Amino acid sequence: MRVILLECKKALLSPIILGLLLLFTAWNIFIIYNASHFKEELAIVNELAGKYGEEYTEDSLALLGEEIKTELVQLNAITEKTASQTFVSALDFFDQLTFKEQEKYMEEELNTFYEIALKEMYMSTAASMDESYAGFDIQKIGEDEIAQFGLTGSAAETLRKEYRDFEDRFVALQQNGEHRQWFFSGQNYHMHSLLFGTVFRHLVIEGIILVVLATALITNFEFEQRTQLVAYATKRGRTLMADKLVASLLTTMALTIFLSVVTLGTYFTIFDYAHLWKTAISSGFNWEANFPYVSWWNWSLLTYFLMSMALFFLCMLLFSLFTFSISVLVKNNYFTFILFAILFIVLYLVPGFIPNSTNLMLMAGYTLSSLVLNPLQWWMGTGGLTIFKNYEWMTITVWTIILIALCRFSYRRFARQDIS
Repeated sequence: MRVILLECKKALLSPIILGLLLLFTAWNIFIIYNASHFKEELAIVNELAGKYGEEYTEDSLALLGEEIKTELVQLNAITEKTASQTFVSALDFFDQLTFKEQEKYMEEELNTFYEIALKEMYMSTAASMDESYAGFDIQKIGEDEIAQFGLTGSAAETLRKEYRDFEDRFVALQQNGEHRQWFFSGQNYHMHSLLFGTVFRHLVIEGIILVVLATALITNFEFEQRTQLVAYATKRGRTLMADKLVASLLTTMALTIFLSVVTLGTYFTIFDYAHLWKTAISSGFNWEANFPYVSWWNWSLLTYFLMSMALFFLCMLLFSLFTFSISVLVKNNYFTFILFAILFIVLYLVPGFIPNSTNLMLMAGYTLSSLVLNPLQWWMGTGGLTIFKNYEWMTITVWTIILIALCRFSYRRFARQDIS
C-alpha cells in the first residue's frame, strides 16, 4: 500500500498537474460567476415550488392567480400615484417602461414589479403546458431526424423503432404529470445547458487532460528517469506495474473529486436549487429549444444529477485504463498523450465514415468519445443518434470489457518483454 501511495504522490505533487488542476478550477469558477447575473430571478420558481409543491395543479394555479391579483393591486397603487397609470399585468408595465419613466420608481419597487412579472410568466407557461405537449408528433420528429442525418435502410428502421418506444415514454410522461412540475424556465435561463452542458463539459475535458497526464506520469516514471533497469530488474519488480495501475485509478479519483467538488460546490452556492431537487428532470419548464428535455426514466433532478456524476466518474476511470494500456506499450509521456488524443478523435469521427444505411453506423456511436462530449443529452431520449434508451449503460459496459482486456494484454506483454 505504501508503494501505491508513493506512486500517487508523484502525480499529485507534479507541478504541471497541480498547476493545471488549480488553473482549471479557477477557470470553472470564473465561468460560473460570469453566468450569475440572473441568479436573483431564480428565487421566484423556488418560492413557487416551496409554497405550492413541486407539481402544480389547477387548484394551485388558481391560488397563484389570486396571489398575483393581490400584488397587482399594490403595483397599480404605486403606478397610479407615481405616473397616473394602471396596468392589467406587470408584463404590460414593463412593455411600456422607458428609461425616463424608470427613473420615477425606486429600485426596490421595480424589483418587486419584476417579481410579479416573473410569476405571471411562469403561470402563463404552466397554464398552456398540456396544450403545448399535445401538439407534438413524436413519429414526425423521428422522421425529421432520419432525414437530417440521411439515414436509410436498417439504420433508419432501427431509429424508427426507438422513436416508437420514445413515443410510449412521452405519453406516459404526460399521464403521470412529470411535465407539470416547477423548474427554471428553460427558454429564459437555459439552466440545464449551463449545468449539464457548459459546466459538465468543462469538467469532462479538463478531467480527461488531468487523467491522461497523471496516468502517463505514474506509468512511465521509471522509463522517463532512466531507472527502469533498477525498478523492474527482478521478477517482483515487474509487478510494480500493477501497483501503478491501482495508483493511477486512485489518482484519477482524487483529481476528479477535487475538480468536481470545488466547481459544483461553487455552482450550487451561487444558483439556488433548494426546492427543486425533487422536481422531475422532464419538467415541461426544462424546455430550451424546439423540444423539451425528456429522460427515459421518471427521475428527479437529484437522481439525474447523481446518475450523471456516477457516469462522469466511471468515464474518467475508463480513460485512466485506456491511458495505462497505451503508456505500458509506448513508455513515453509525450507519445502517450499524442496517441491518446489521436485515438480519441478517431473514435469520435468513425461514424461519419460508415454508410448511413447500416446499423454499424449507429453502433459506431457507442464510443467513450461520443459519450463524454455530449453530457447535455445523458440519459435523454432527445439526443439524436444517441437517443437509445440504454446508450450510456451499453457504452460503459462494452468499453469496460474492452479496456480491461487491453490492460491485461499490455501488462502481460510488459511482463515478458525486454526492458533495457
